[in-house]
Amino acid sequence: MFWNQVAEWENPNSKCSVSGASKWIQGNPGLLTAQCFDQTLKIPVVDTRDKDLSHLFHAFGLVRTVTGSVDEWYLKKHDALDSVLGEDKIHHHKPQTGGMCCSPNTVSFHYVEGAECSVLWEVLKTVHSKPSMTDEEIKSLMSEEWPRDRKELGFYAHALPAPNSNDSWNGLVEVVKKISYASDPLKTC
Repeated sequence: MFWNQVAEWENPNSKCSVSGASKWIQGNPGLLTAQCFDQTLKIPVVDTRDKDLSHLFHAFGLVRTVTGSVDEWYLKKHDALDSVLGEDKIHHHKPQTGGMCCSPNTVSFHYVEGAECSVLWEVLKTVHSKPSMTDEEIKSLMSEEWPRDRKELGFYAHALPAPNSNDSWNGLVEVVKKISYASDPLKTC
């Protein structure tokens, strides 16, 4: 199978070749590979969202993902996914915000620096081990522990929302609870 794919990539007339692909697909090697698998090699490509159409893989950290404060380039990358993965009449494969952004079975967040990653891990473990925590207690835990300055947060991360940003906080707490309660965090990372 691997050698078939390599041969297709090297064939300039193949749908697997970057030279014949649209500029958008050229800039997205993962989608070019998915297109090659699906259309040329006849290996089915699957949508990695859950049954509720919430994403399992996230290109940004928790705060940016939940609040929808993601880069425009990322949103544009989803524009052609109906043609690649099949029509999604509800969301057209676009990332959702608030509690709908993230599957309880979330696998990963990307563009997350060490401090944010460590705190997210500790928050998930704490909430998992104390399922009776109130929303306010989770918010307080996150507020106390979350990195604040740009150096700790990293270039791509955003700080936690202001204390009175109820919509953003409601989404953050909902997602933390969903991910924490779905399974044992120690088994998922």
